[in-house]
Amino acid sequence: MQIRTKIVLALILFEFHSIALHAQSAFIPIGSESVHMLERLEIKSGRLAEPLEFNASSQSYKRSSIASYVDSFDVSHTSLSKQDYFNLDYLQNDNFEFSKSENTKSIKPLFGNTIYKHKSAFFDVTSTDFNLVVNPVAYLDYGYDTKLQHNVSLNNRGIEIRGSIKNVLGFYTQVSDEVIGPNIWVTNYYQRDSVIPGAGLLKMENWQSNRTIDYFLASGYITLQASKYIDIQFGHGKNFLGNGFRTFYMSDFSVDHLFLRINTKVWKIHYTNIFGEVLDYVYPHEPTLPARHYYATTYANINFTKKFNLGLFQTIIFQRDSGYANGGFDPQYLNPIILYKPIENNLNSPDKALLGSDFKYNFAKHFSLYGQCVISEFIISEVIANKGFWANKQAYQLGLKYIDAFTVNNLDLQFEFNQANPYMYSSFSKLDTWVNYRQDMAHPLGANFMEFISVVRYQPMNRLFLKGTFIIALYGEDTPGISNSNWGKNIGLSYLVHPQDYGNYVGQGITTHLYKFDIAASYMLKHNLFLTFQLTYRKTSSVSFSDFYDSETVVGSVGIRWNIAERRYDF
Repeated sequence: MQIRTKIVLALILFEFHSIALHAQSAFIPIGSESVHMLERLEIKSGRLAEPLEFNASSQSYKRSSIASYVDSFDVSHTSLSKQDYFNLDYLQNDNFEFSKSENTKSIKPLFGNTIYKHKSAFFDVTSTDFNLVVNPVAYLDYGYDTKLQHNVSLNNRGIEIRGSIKNVLGFYTQVSDEVIGPNIWVTNYYQRDSVIPGAGLLKMENWQSNRTIDYFLASGYITLQASKYIDIQFGHGKNFLGNGFRTFYMSDFSVDHLFLRINTKVWKIHYTNIFGEVLDYVYPHEPTLPARHYYATTYANINFTKKFNLGLFQTIIFQRDSGYANGGFDPQYLNPIILYKPIENNLNSPDKALLGSDFKYNFAKHFSLYGQCVISEFIISEVIANKGFWANKQAYQLGLKYIDAFTVNNLDLQFEFNQANPYMYSSFSKLDTWVNYRQDMAHPLGANFMEFISVVRYQPMNRLFLKGTFIIALYGEDTPGISNSNWGKNIGLSYLVHPQDYGNYVGQGITTHLYKFDIAASYMLKHNLFLTFQLTYRKTSSVSFSDFYDSETVVGSVGIRWNIAERRYDF
Protein backbone atom coordinates (compact mmCIF):
# COMPACT_ATOMS: atom_id res chain seq x y z
CA MET A 1 0.00 0.00 0.00
CA GLN A 2 1.38 3.39 -0.96
CA ILE A 3 2.45 5.73 1.80
CA ARG A 4 -0.02 8.40 0.57
CA THR A 5 -2.92 5.94 0.82
CA LYS A 6 -1.87 4.94 4.35
CA ILE A 7 -1.78 8.56 5.40
CA VAL A 8 -5.26 9.21 4.00
CA LEU A 9 -6.68 6.13 5.74
CA ALA A 10 -5.03 7.15 9.00
CA LEU A 11 -6.55 10.61 8.76
CA ILE A 12 -10.00 9.15 8.05
CA LEU A 13 -9.73 6.77 11.03
CA PHE A 14 -8.54 9.60 13.25
CA GLU A 15 -11.47 11.77 12.15
CA PHE A 16 -14.01 9.03 12.87
CA HIS A 17 -12.36 8.46 16.25
CA SER A 18 -12.66 12.19 17.00
CA ILE A 19 -16.34 12.14 16.02
CA ALA A 20 -16.98 9.13 18.25
CA LEU A 21 -15.44 10.96 21.19
CA HIS A 22 -17.85 13.82 20.59
CA ALA A 23 -21.14 11.98 20.21
CA GLN A 24 -23.97 13.54 18.28
CA SER A 25 -27.28 13.95 20.04
CA ALA A 26 -30.39 16.05 20.27
CA PHE A 27 -30.32 19.45 21.98
CA ILE A 28 -31.98 20.49 25.22
CA PRO A 29 -35.30 22.18 24.33
CA ILE A 30 -35.53 25.96 24.62
CA GLY A 31 -37.19 26.87 27.92
CA SER A 32 -36.13 23.67 29.65
CA GLU A 33 -35.45 23.68 33.40
CA SER A 34 -31.94 22.56 32.48
CA VAL A 35 -31.01 25.96 31.03
CA HIS A 36 -31.13 27.86 34.33
CA MET A 37 -29.39 25.01 36.14
CA LEU A 38 -26.51 25.13 33.67
CA GLU A 39 -26.28 28.92 33.90
CA ARG A 40 -25.95 28.58 37.69
CA LEU A 41 -23.21 25.98 37.37
CA GLU A 42 -21.29 28.14 34.90
CA ILE A 43 -21.42 31.19 37.17
CA LYS A 44 -20.56 29.21 40.32
CA SER A 45 -17.63 27.47 38.63
CA GLY A 46 -15.86 30.79 38.12
CA ARG A 47 -15.21 30.17 34.42
CA LEU A 48 -17.17 30.30 31.18
CA ALA A 49 -17.97 26.95 29.63
CA GLU A 50 -15.71 26.03 26.72
CA PRO A 51 -17.30 25.96 23.24
CA LEU A 52 -17.09 22.15 23.11
CA GLU A 53 -19.03 22.00 26.42
CA PHE A 54 -21.89 24.40 25.74
CA ASN A 55 -22.51 27.98 24.74
CA ALA A 56 -25.14 29.80 26.77
CA SER A 57 -25.05 32.89 24.54
CA SER A 58 -26.22 30.92 21.50
CA GLN A 59 -28.40 28.53 23.54
CA SER A 60 -26.37 25.60 22.18
CA TYR A 61 -26.91 22.82 24.71
CA LYS A 62 -26.19 19.46 23.11
CA ARG A 63 -27.22 16.58 25.38
CA SER A 64 -24.02 14.59 24.96
CA SER A 65 -21.88 17.63 25.81
CA ILE A 66 -24.05 18.50 28.82
CA ALA A 67 -23.72 14.96 30.19
CA SER A 68 -19.94 15.16 29.84
CA TYR A 69 -19.85 18.62 31.46
CA VAL A 70 -21.93 17.53 34.46
CA ASP A 71 -20.15 14.18 34.92
CA SER A 72 -16.80 15.98 35.13
CA PHE A 73 -17.98 19.04 37.06
CA ASP A 74 -15.47 19.93 39.79
CA VAL A 75 -17.59 19.81 42.95
CA SER A 76 -14.51 19.92 45.21
CA HIS A 77 -13.71 23.53 44.27
CA THR A 78 -17.27 24.81 43.97
CA SER A 79 -19.62 25.70 46.80
CA LEU A 80 -22.80 23.72 46.15
CA SER A 81 -26.03 23.45 48.12
CA LYS A 82 -28.04 20.25 48.49
CA GLN A 83 -30.39 21.64 45.83
CA ASP A 84 -27.41 22.07 43.49
CA TYR A 85 -26.50 18.42 43.97
CA PHE A 86 -30.11 17.52 43.25
CA ASN A 87 -29.92 19.58 40.05
CA LEU A 88 -26.70 17.82 39.04
CA ASP A 89 -28.56 14.53 39.40
CA TYR A 90 -31.43 15.98 37.39
CA LEU A 91 -29.09 16.91 34.53
CA GLN A 92 -27.50 13.45 34.56
CA ASN A 93 -30.93 11.79 34.54
CA ASP A 94 -32.19 14.08 31.79
CA ASN A 95 -29.24 13.11 29.57
CA PHE A 96 -28.79 9.59 30.85
CA GLU A 97 -27.92 8.02 27.48
CA PHE A 98 -24.62 9.93 27.52
CA SER A 99 -23.95 10.07 31.25
CA LYS A 100 -21.56 7.77 33.12
CA SER A 101 -23.66 7.93 36.28
CA GLU A 102 -25.27 4.68 37.46
CA ASN A 103 -27.88 6.65 39.41
CA THR A 104 -29.87 7.33 36.24
CA LYS A 105 -31.39 3.85 36.32
CA SER A 106 -34.78 3.29 37.93
CA ILE A 107 -34.91 1.27 41.12
CA LYS A 108 -38.22 -0.34 40.11
CA PRO A 109 -38.75 -0.39 36.33
CA LEU A 110 -42.19 -1.38 35.09
CA PHE A 111 -43.48 -4.27 32.98
CA GLY A 112 -40.45 -6.51 33.12
CA ASN A 113 -37.81 -3.83 32.76
CA THR A 114 -39.54 -2.37 29.69
CA ILE A 115 -41.01 0.91 30.95
CA TYR A 116 -38.96 3.44 32.93
CA LYS A 117 -35.71 1.52 32.88
CA HIS A 118 -34.23 4.96 33.42
CA LYS A 119 -35.75 7.65 35.60
CA SER A 120 -36.30 10.14 32.77
CA ALA A 121 -37.41 7.81 29.96
CA PHE A 122 -40.82 6.24 29.54
CA PHE A 123 -39.26 3.90 26.98
CA ASP A 124 -35.66 3.70 25.81
CA VAL A 125 -33.28 1.55 23.85
CA THR A 126 -29.57 1.97 24.46
CA SER A 127 -26.79 0.13 22.65
CA THR A 128 -23.34 0.82 21.29
CA ASP A 129 -24.57 1.98 17.89
CA PHE A 130 -28.06 3.25 18.63
CA ASN A 131 -30.13 4.95 21.31
CA LEU A 132 -33.78 5.87 21.37
CA VAL A 133 -35.85 7.70 23.99
CA VAL A 134 -39.64 7.99 23.83
CA ASN A 135 -41.61 10.14 26.27
CA PRO A 136 -45.26 11.20 26.48
CA VAL A 137 -45.96 14.93 26.48
CA ALA A 138 -48.85 16.50 28.37
CA TYR A 139 -49.78 19.95 29.61
CA LEU A 140 -53.14 20.43 31.35
CA ASP A 141 -53.78 23.82 32.89
CA TYR A 142 -57.07 25.35 34.01
CA GLY A 143 -57.84 28.75 35.48
CA TYR A 144 -60.05 31.83 35.53
CA ASP A 145 -59.64 35.27 33.94
CA THR A 146 -61.39 38.10 35.84
CA LYS A 147 -61.54 40.35 32.76
CA LEU A 148 -63.14 37.72 30.54
CA GLN A 149 -65.16 36.42 33.48
CA HIS A 150 -64.85 32.84 32.34
CA ASN A 151 -62.43 29.93 32.48
CA VAL A 152 -59.14 29.75 30.59
CA SER A 153 -57.34 26.54 29.76
CA LEU A 154 -54.49 24.75 28.04
CA ASN A 155 -54.75 21.12 26.96
CA ASN A 156 -51.73 19.63 25.18
CA ARG A 157 -51.20 15.93 24.44
CA GLY A 158 -48.38 14.48 22.39
CA ILE A 159 -45.17 12.53 22.16
CA GLU A 160 -41.44 13.28 22.14
CA ILE A 161 -38.84 11.09 20.43
CA ARG A 162 -35.08 11.55 20.35
CA GLY A 163 -32.07 9.40 19.60
CA SER A 164 -28.82 8.93 17.74
CA ILE A 165 -27.18 6.46 15.37
CA LYS A 166 -23.52 5.51 15.72
CA ASN A 167 -22.86 8.79 17.57
CA VAL A 168 -22.87 10.57 14.21
CA LEU A 169 -26.51 11.13 13.29
CA GLY A 170 -29.02 12.43 15.84
CA PHE A 171 -32.74 13.09 15.59
CA TYR A 172 -35.53 14.71 17.58
CA THR A 173 -39.25 15.26 17.14
CA GLN A 174 -42.14 16.45 19.27
CA VAL A 175 -45.71 16.39 17.98
CA SER A 176 -48.83 17.32 19.91
CA ASP A 177 -52.37 18.57 19.58
CA GLU A 178 -53.16 21.64 21.66
CA VAL A 179 -56.46 23.21 22.61
CA ILE A 180 -56.27 26.62 24.25
CA GLY A 181 -58.90 28.73 25.98
CA PRO A 182 -56.84 31.95 25.87
CA ASN A 183 -56.62 34.65 28.51
CA ILE A 184 -57.62 38.22 27.70
CA TRP A 185 -54.33 39.48 26.24
CA VAL A 186 -53.81 36.41 24.05
CA THR A 187 -57.42 36.81 22.93
CA ASN A 188 -56.72 40.44 22.00
CA TYR A 189 -53.60 39.32 20.14
CA TYR A 190 -55.70 36.87 18.13
CA GLN A 191 -58.42 39.42 17.41
CA ARG A 192 -55.80 41.88 16.14
CA ASP A 193 -53.58 39.56 14.07
CA SER A 194 -55.63 36.33 13.65
CA VAL A 195 -52.78 34.24 15.12
CA ILE A 196 -51.75 32.80 18.48
CA PRO A 197 -48.11 33.29 19.58
CA GLY A 198 -46.17 30.09 18.94
CA ALA A 199 -48.94 28.49 16.86
CA GLY A 200 -49.56 28.08 13.14
CA LEU A 201 -52.83 27.36 11.36
CA LEU A 202 -55.77 27.56 13.78
CA LYS A 203 -58.96 25.51 13.95
CA MET A 204 -61.75 27.86 15.03
CA GLU A 205 -64.75 25.50 15.05
CA ASN A 206 -65.24 25.81 18.82
CA TRP A 207 -64.45 29.52 19.19
CA GLN A 208 -68.04 30.73 19.28
CA SER A 209 -69.38 27.87 21.44
CA ASN A 210 -66.76 27.52 24.19
CA ARG A 211 -64.02 30.06 23.27
CA THR A 212 -61.34 27.47 22.54
CA ILE A 213 -58.86 27.26 19.66
CA ASP A 214 -57.31 24.03 18.40
CA TYR A 215 -54.01 23.69 16.56
CA PHE A 216 -51.32 21.16 15.83
CA LEU A 217 -47.72 21.61 16.99
CA ALA A 218 -44.86 19.76 15.36
CA SER A 219 -41.12 20.31 15.56
CA GLY A 220 -38.28 18.05 14.55
CA TYR A 221 -34.75 17.98 13.23
CA ILE A 222 -31.80 15.79 12.42
CA THR A 223 -28.26 16.51 13.54
CA LEU A 224 -25.00 15.45 11.97
CA GLN A 225 -21.61 15.43 13.65
CA ALA A 226 -19.56 16.48 10.63
CA SER A 227 -16.33 16.57 12.63
CA LYS A 228 -15.11 17.06 16.17
CA TYR A 229 -15.61 20.79 15.73
CA ILE A 230 -18.69 21.06 13.48
CA ASP A 231 -22.24 19.86 13.97
CA ILE A 232 -25.15 20.47 11.61
CA GLN A 233 -28.81 20.74 12.54
CA PHE A 234 -31.62 20.76 9.97
CA GLY A 235 -35.33 20.75 10.60
CA HIS A 236 -38.36 22.60 11.82
CA GLY A 237 -38.17 24.46 15.11
CA LYS A 238 -36.94 27.59 16.90
CA ASN A 239 -33.68 29.18 17.96
CA PHE A 240 -32.82 31.67 20.70
CA LEU A 241 -29.65 33.77 20.55
CA GLY A 242 -28.69 35.89 23.54
CA ASN A 243 -28.06 35.88 27.28
CA GLY A 244 -31.15 37.66 28.52
CA PHE A 245 -34.77 37.04 29.38
CA ARG A 246 -35.37 38.87 26.09
CA THR A 247 -33.22 39.14 23.00
CA PHE A 248 -33.02 41.54 20.07
CA TYR A 249 -31.36 38.87 17.91
CA MET A 250 -33.61 35.83 17.50
CA SER A 251 -36.13 34.51 20.03
CA ASP A 252 -38.53 31.59 20.45
CA PHE A 253 -41.65 33.79 20.42
CA SER A 254 -42.88 32.95 16.93
CA VAL A 255 -44.10 29.66 15.49
CA ASP A 256 -41.63 26.93 14.44
CA HIS A 257 -40.05 27.36 11.02
CA LEU A 258 -37.64 25.64 8.65
CA PHE A 259 -33.94 26.22 9.37
CA LEU A 260 -30.44 24.90 8.79
CA ARG A 261 -27.99 25.56 11.63
CA ILE A 262 -24.24 24.97 11.60
CA ASN A 263 -22.31 25.19 14.88
CA THR A 264 -18.54 25.47 14.60
CA LYS A 265 -16.62 25.20 17.87
CA VAL A 266 -12.88 25.64 17.83
CA TRP A 267 -10.43 27.06 20.35
CA LYS A 268 -12.42 29.62 22.37
CA ILE A 269 -14.78 30.51 19.52
CA HIS A 270 -18.37 29.42 18.99
CA TYR A 271 -19.52 30.27 15.46
CA THR A 272 -23.15 29.80 14.44
CA ASN A 273 -24.74 30.00 10.99
CA ILE A 274 -28.51 29.78 10.64
CA PHE A 275 -30.33 29.83 7.30
CA GLY A 276 -34.12 29.92 7.56
CA GLU A 277 -37.43 30.24 5.77
CA VAL A 278 -40.32 32.11 7.38
CA LEU A 279 -43.88 32.77 6.24
CA ASP A 280 -46.01 35.82 5.61
CA TYR A 281 -49.43 34.94 7.01
CA VAL A 282 -52.02 37.15 5.33
CA TYR A 283 -55.52 36.12 6.37
CA PRO A 284 -57.20 33.33 8.37
CA HIS A 285 -57.74 30.18 6.34
CA GLU A 286 -56.06 31.73 3.31
CA PRO A 287 -56.67 29.24 0.46
CA THR A 288 -53.23 29.80 -1.11
CA LEU A 289 -49.81 29.11 0.31
CA PRO A 290 -48.43 32.09 2.25
CA ALA A 291 -45.56 33.99 0.68
CA ARG A 292 -42.13 32.98 1.89
CA HIS A 293 -39.15 35.06 2.86
CA TYR A 294 -35.75 34.08 4.11
CA TYR A 295 -32.93 35.00 6.42
CA ALA A 296 -29.24 34.26 6.79
CA THR A 297 -27.74 34.71 10.26
CA THR A 298 -24.20 34.61 11.57
CA TYR A 299 -23.46 34.77 15.27
CA ALA A 300 -19.89 34.47 16.52
CA ASN A 301 -18.74 34.79 20.10
CA ILE A 302 -15.41 34.24 21.78
CA ASN A 303 -14.29 33.69 25.36
CA PHE A 304 -11.66 36.41 25.59
CA THR A 305 -10.94 35.40 29.17
CA LYS A 306 -12.30 32.78 31.55
CA LYS A 307 -14.97 35.27 32.57
CA PHE A 308 -15.61 37.56 29.58
CA ASN A 309 -17.39 36.66 26.33
CA LEU A 310 -17.93 38.99 23.35
CA GLY A 311 -20.24 38.27 20.42
CA LEU A 312 -21.00 39.68 16.97
CA PHE A 313 -24.30 39.16 15.16
CA GLN A 314 -25.57 39.78 11.65
CA THR A 315 -28.76 38.85 9.82
CA ILE A 316 -29.99 39.54 6.31
CA ILE A 317 -33.75 39.22 5.72
CA PHE A 318 -34.74 38.96 2.09
CA GLN A 319 -37.13 37.66 -0.55
CA ARG A 320 -36.46 36.89 -4.20
CA ASP A 321 -39.80 37.03 -5.94
CA SER A 322 -38.63 37.45 -9.56
CA GLY A 323 -42.22 38.26 -10.36
CA TYR A 324 -43.62 35.48 -8.18
CA ALA A 325 -44.85 35.53 -4.60
CA ASN A 326 -42.91 32.40 -3.62
CA GLY A 327 -39.37 32.89 -4.79
CA GLY A 328 -36.34 30.93 -3.70
CA PHE A 329 -33.37 31.33 -1.39
CA ASP A 330 -30.60 33.52 -2.76
CA PRO A 331 -27.45 31.30 -2.84
CA GLN A 332 -25.28 34.41 -2.46
CA TYR A 333 -26.01 34.23 1.29
CA LEU A 334 -24.92 30.60 1.71
CA ASN A 335 -21.33 31.69 2.26
CA PRO A 336 -20.83 30.79 5.94
CA ILE A 337 -17.97 33.13 6.79
CA ILE A 338 -18.23 36.35 4.74
CA LEU A 339 -19.97 39.41 6.10
CA TYR A 340 -23.40 39.62 4.49
CA LYS A 341 -23.58 43.41 4.24
CA PRO A 342 -21.00 43.65 1.42
CA ILE A 343 -22.91 40.96 -0.49
CA GLU A 344 -26.12 42.95 -0.08
CA ASN A 345 -24.40 46.11 -1.33
CA ASN A 346 -22.90 44.32 -4.32
CA LEU A 347 -26.31 42.95 -5.27
CA ASN A 348 -27.80 46.45 -5.05
CA SER A 349 -30.58 44.71 -3.15
CA PRO A 350 -33.35 46.06 -0.90
CA ASP A 351 -32.61 43.33 1.68
CA LYS A 352 -32.95 44.09 5.38
CA ALA A 353 -29.74 43.96 7.43
CA LEU A 354 -29.42 43.68 11.20
CA LEU A 355 -26.05 44.08 12.93
CA GLY A 356 -25.38 43.62 16.60
CA SER A 357 -22.91 42.98 19.37
CA ASP A 358 -23.25 41.51 22.84
CA PHE A 359 -21.18 40.70 25.89
CA LYS A 360 -21.30 38.58 29.03
CA TYR A 361 -19.07 38.96 32.08
CA ASN A 362 -19.30 36.45 34.92
CA PHE A 363 -17.60 37.51 38.14
CA ALA A 364 -17.28 36.77 41.86
CA LYS A 365 -18.96 33.37 41.31
CA HIS A 366 -22.30 35.10 41.94
CA PHE A 367 -22.87 37.57 39.10
CA SER A 368 -23.31 37.67 35.34
CA LEU A 369 -23.45 41.06 33.62
CA TYR A 370 -24.68 41.00 30.01
CA GLY A 371 -25.91 43.27 27.25
CA GLN A 372 -26.79 43.70 23.58
CA CYS A 373 -26.77 46.47 21.00
CA VAL A 374 -28.48 45.94 17.65
CA ILE A 375 -28.64 48.31 14.69
CA SER A 376 -31.26 48.09 11.98
CA GLU A 377 -30.47 51.41 10.27
CA PHE A 378 -28.78 54.64 11.23
CA ILE A 379 -27.13 57.71 9.81
CA ILE A 380 -24.23 58.83 11.97
CA SER A 381 -24.79 62.55 11.34
CA GLU A 382 -28.43 62.20 12.42
CA VAL A 383 -27.41 60.27 15.54
CA ILE A 384 -25.03 63.08 16.48
CA ALA A 385 -27.69 65.71 15.74
CA ASN A 386 -30.05 63.89 18.12
CA LYS A 387 -33.23 65.27 16.53
CA GLY A 388 -35.21 62.03 16.59
CA PHE A 389 -34.69 61.07 12.95
CA TRP A 390 -37.11 58.25 12.08
CA ALA A 391 -34.49 56.05 10.34
CA ASN A 392 -32.16 55.83 13.35
CA LYS A 393 -33.20 52.35 14.46
CA GLN A 394 -31.32 50.83 17.35
CA ALA A 395 -32.11 48.54 20.27
CA TYR A 396 -30.27 48.10 23.57
CA GLN A 397 -30.23 45.63 26.42
CA LEU A 398 -28.44 45.59 29.76
CA GLY A 399 -28.95 42.93 32.40
CA LEU A 400 -27.57 41.39 35.58
CA LYS A 401 -27.97 37.92 37.09
CA TYR A 402 -27.23 37.43 40.77
CA ILE A 403 -27.24 33.84 42.04
CA ASP A 404 -27.39 32.79 45.70
CA ALA A 405 -28.41 36.37 46.39
CA PHE A 406 -27.63 37.80 49.82
CA THR A 407 -25.98 34.44 50.75
CA VAL A 408 -29.34 32.62 50.46
CA ASN A 409 -28.78 29.32 48.68
CA ASN A 410 -30.63 29.00 45.36
CA LEU A 411 -32.18 32.44 45.55
CA ASP A 412 -31.45 33.88 42.11
CA LEU A 413 -32.28 37.37 40.87
CA GLN A 414 -32.26 38.82 37.38
CA PHE A 415 -32.69 42.44 36.33
CA GLU A 416 -32.95 43.54 32.72
CA PHE A 417 -33.58 46.73 30.78
CA ASN A 418 -34.57 46.72 27.10
CA GLN A 419 -35.24 49.57 24.69
CA ALA A 420 -36.02 49.61 20.96
CA ASN A 421 -36.41 52.78 18.91
CA PRO A 422 -39.49 53.32 16.72
CA TYR A 423 -39.46 51.42 13.40
CA MET A 424 -36.74 49.02 14.59
CA TYR A 425 -36.69 45.95 12.25
CA SER A 426 -39.27 47.50 9.85
CA SER A 427 -38.67 47.73 6.11
CA PHE A 428 -40.35 49.19 3.05
CA SER A 429 -41.86 45.73 2.38
CA LYS A 430 -43.47 43.36 4.88
CA LEU A 431 -41.55 40.52 3.19
CA ASP A 432 -38.29 42.04 4.44
CA THR A 433 -39.29 42.39 8.09
CA TRP A 434 -38.17 40.26 11.03
CA VAL A 435 -41.58 38.60 11.33
CA ASN A 436 -42.78 35.01 10.94
CA TYR A 437 -46.48 34.24 10.56
CA ARG A 438 -47.38 37.66 11.99
CA GLN A 439 -45.27 36.90 15.06
CA ASP A 440 -42.13 38.88 15.87
CA MET A 441 -38.87 36.95 15.52
CA ALA A 442 -37.12 38.93 18.25
CA HIS A 443 -38.86 40.86 21.04
CA PRO A 444 -42.65 40.27 21.40
CA LEU A 445 -43.29 44.00 21.89
CA GLY A 446 -41.82 44.73 18.45
CA ALA A 447 -40.34 48.24 18.63
CA ASN A 448 -41.00 51.72 20.04
CA PHE A 449 -40.78 50.62 23.67
CA MET A 450 -38.69 50.55 26.82
CA GLU A 451 -39.02 47.76 29.34
CA PHE A 452 -37.75 46.75 32.77
CA ILE A 453 -37.87 43.10 33.87
CA SER A 454 -37.01 41.47 37.17
CA VAL A 455 -37.12 37.74 37.80
CA VAL A 456 -36.85 36.06 41.20
CA ARG A 457 -36.16 32.33 41.32
CA TYR A 458 -36.00 30.34 44.53
CA GLN A 459 -35.54 26.63 45.09
CA PRO A 460 -36.14 26.16 48.83
CA MET A 461 -36.44 22.37 48.50
CA ASN A 462 -35.06 19.90 46.00
CA ARG A 463 -38.32 19.48 44.10
CA LEU A 464 -39.95 22.86 44.68
CA PHE A 465 -39.31 25.72 42.23
CA LEU A 466 -40.70 29.21 42.88
CA LYS A 467 -40.54 32.05 40.39
CA GLY A 468 -41.77 35.63 40.27
CA THR A 469 -41.65 37.65 37.05
CA PHE A 470 -42.23 41.40 37.04
CA ILE A 471 -42.48 43.37 33.79
CA ILE A 472 -43.01 47.11 33.46
CA ALA A 473 -43.03 48.57 29.95
CA LEU A 474 -43.88 51.75 28.11
CA TYR A 475 -44.67 51.65 24.40
CA GLY A 476 -46.45 53.65 21.71
CA GLU A 477 -49.49 52.14 20.00
CA ASP A 478 -50.94 53.18 16.65
CA THR A 479 -54.04 55.35 16.52
CA PRO A 480 -57.12 53.11 16.25
CA GLY A 481 -59.48 53.69 13.36
CA ILE A 482 -56.78 55.18 11.11
CA SER A 483 -55.67 52.67 8.49
CA ASN A 484 -52.25 54.19 7.78
CA SER A 485 -51.30 55.00 11.37
CA ASN A 486 -47.74 53.80 12.01
CA TRP A 487 -45.87 55.14 15.03
CA GLY A 488 -43.24 52.42 14.85
CA LYS A 489 -44.36 49.61 17.20
CA ASN A 490 -45.75 47.19 14.63
CA ILE A 491 -42.64 46.06 12.77
CA GLY A 492 -44.72 44.30 10.11
CA LEU A 493 -45.87 47.64 8.66
CA SER A 494 -43.97 49.40 5.90
CA TYR A 495 -41.84 52.32 7.07
CA LEU A 496 -42.83 54.22 3.91
CA VAL A 497 -45.75 55.47 6.01
CA HIS A 498 -44.55 57.39 9.06
CA PRO A 499 -46.09 60.59 10.46
CA GLN A 500 -42.90 62.61 10.83
CA ASP A 501 -39.25 62.54 9.81
CA TYR A 502 -37.97 64.21 12.98
CA GLY A 503 -39.05 64.44 16.59
CA ASN A 504 -39.53 60.69 16.97
CA TYR A 505 -39.08 59.19 20.43
CA VAL A 506 -39.69 55.95 22.32
CA GLY A 507 -43.33 55.74 23.36
CA GLN A 508 -44.65 58.05 20.65
CA GLY A 509 -48.18 57.53 19.37
CA ILE A 510 -50.72 56.34 21.91
CA THR A 511 -48.44 56.11 24.95
CA THR A 512 -49.32 52.92 26.81
CA HIS A 513 -48.07 51.45 30.07
CA LEU A 514 -47.87 47.71 30.70
CA TYR A 515 -47.65 46.09 34.14
CA LYS A 516 -47.43 42.32 34.31
CA PHE A 517 -46.61 40.50 37.54
CA ASP A 518 -46.87 36.79 38.14
CA ILE A 519 -45.83 34.23 40.71
CA ALA A 520 -45.50 30.56 39.84
CA ALA A 521 -44.80 27.45 41.87
CA SER A 522 -43.84 24.07 40.41
CA TYR A 523 -43.38 20.86 42.36
CA MET A 524 -41.65 17.97 40.59
CA LEU A 525 -43.43 14.72 41.48
CA LYS A 526 -41.02 12.66 39.39
CA HIS A 527 -38.56 13.53 36.65
CA ASN A 528 -40.10 16.25 34.46
CA LEU A 529 -43.59 15.75 35.92
CA PHE A 530 -44.67 19.00 37.60
CA LEU A 531 -47.68 20.16 39.55
CA THR A 532 -48.04 23.87 38.81
CA PHE A 533 -49.76 26.94 40.21
CA GLN A 534 -49.64 30.44 38.74
CA LEU A 535 -51.22 33.77 39.65
CA THR A 536 -50.89 36.66 37.18
CA TYR A 537 -51.84 40.33 37.35
CA ARG A 538 -51.74 42.28 34.09
CA LYS A 539 -52.75 45.86 33.39
CA THR A 540 -52.42 48.16 30.40
CA SER A 541 -53.33 51.85 30.49
CA SER A 542 -52.98 54.51 27.81
CA VAL A 543 -52.84 58.27 27.96
CA SER A 544 -55.74 58.46 25.49
CA PHE A 545 -58.10 55.96 23.86
CA SER A 546 -58.59 54.36 27.27
CA ASP A 547 -61.60 52.35 26.13
CA PHE A 548 -59.52 50.80 23.37
CA TYR A 549 -56.15 50.05 25.02
CA ASP A 550 -56.92 49.91 28.75
CA SER A 551 -57.32 46.50 30.36
CA GLU A 552 -56.87 44.95 33.80
CA THR A 553 -57.13 41.31 34.80
CA VAL A 554 -56.10 38.67 37.31
CA VAL A 555 -55.63 35.10 36.13
CA GLY A 556 -55.16 32.17 38.47
CA SER A 557 -54.49 28.64 37.22
CA VAL A 558 -53.44 25.17 38.38
CA GLY A 559 -52.14 22.39 36.22
CA ILE A 560 -49.86 19.50 35.52
CA ARG A 561 -46.94 19.53 33.07
CA TRP A 562 -45.10 16.46 31.79
CA ASN A 563 -41.99 16.52 29.58
CA ILE A 564 -42.72 19.94 28.14
CA ALA A 565 -41.43 23.43 28.84
CA GLU A 566 -43.45 26.00 30.76
CA ARG A 567 -45.82 27.97 28.53
CA ARG A 568 -45.67 31.70 29.09
CA TYR A 569 -47.19 34.75 27.43
CA ASP A 570 -44.92 37.53 28.68
CA PHE A 571 -46.19 40.48 26.66
